[in-house]
Amino acid sequence: MRTSLRFARPTAALLPIAVLALSGCMMNTSHMRQEKKAPTKEQQLDLYSTTATYLYDDDSLVRAQDQAVKALEIDPENRAMRRMIGWIRLRMGSNEDLLIAEDFFRDLRREGDQNPATLLGLGMTLERLGTAYSLASTRVAKGEQAPPKNEDAADAAEALDAQAITYWKEATDLFERSLTEGEGSTSAMNGLQRIYAMLGEYEQSLAWSARLLTRSGEELDVWRRMLQQSDLSSKEEALFRENERIADQLQIETHLFASTLLNRVGRTEEAIAHLDAVVETRPEMPQGYSLRAQLLAKRGDYERAVKDLDRFLGLSDLPFETPEIRKAFDMRAQCVKELEGAR
Repeated sequence: MRTSLRFARPTAALLPIAVLALSGCMMNTSHMRQEKKAPTKEQQLDLYSTTATYLYDDDSLVRAQDQAVKALEIDPENRAMRRMIGWIRLRMGSNEDLLIAEDFFRDLRREGDQNPATLLGLGMTLERLGTAYSLASTRVAKGEQAPPKNEDAADAAEALDAQAITYWKEATDLFERSLTEGEGSTSAMNGLQRIYAMLGEYEQSLAWSARLLTRSGEELDVWRRMLQQSDLSSKEEALFRENERIADQLQIETHLFASTLLNRVGRTEEAIAHLDAVVETRPEMPQGYSLRAQLLAKRGDYERAVKDLDRFLGLSDLPFETPEIRKAFDMRAQCVKELEGAR
């Protein structure tokens, strides 16, 4: 605290007295000033870590990474912040980001880190790297991407595809271990249904779809029960509603995924049942009616297919010129023709 003191200009005789008086006053007020202590390394680390977590949750990924890097400058071995940078790079999503994420997660695993977030993060990173290699393989095989120098295109495509499979198989192991060592993560189940489908192991994929529907359905029930509490704060209600929305969306996406896969393997009735669930849950969603109409027409149920197509066209806000709308009109005309021919 600073004390402002004003004195009349002293005469030469009184100057020593004034100086002594000022000196005494300064001595008497010195206890009122407090020195500002610099924060300790532990305090700085806590501040950077807390801020990084807040920014990460707020989707401010670049700023979150900056704070995590500052935390690591203080404590280079901090696993939580190294794990966070892995997740930040995973969410950023470019191929370069994924390779950096892989390095962070693998370093943690080499140290023996068994945290479910590390297992899940590495699994998701490897799944996406596998997908990138698979896409590159397809482009090389089609001549859309040049193979490495002096390599035959077919050989290069085969090598890229093999690398994709290696990544995917390691990812499935990590996902399954994260389920065992974690809390039954829906993200891991989701990854397992995707990867097994890409590997062509459709029954395995569908088995994980069934488990995922059960799990996300249980979570949806929990959040809906939580929302029925009468003493919720606005913050709690917002959180529970967001979690309800996420669980509900996962149910829809899984039904659509399973329906597509079942149709691919010729199990049309089961595929339609999944679309029935989509339409029942989201009667305002055009896609459910469009997909179900295609399967109904495939099995010869033209009357129901026409009704679904009419519902799709009534709900869709796509312009008439788009392929989806033109296809729906063409299919409807064909269904009507089939019905008239049967009379």
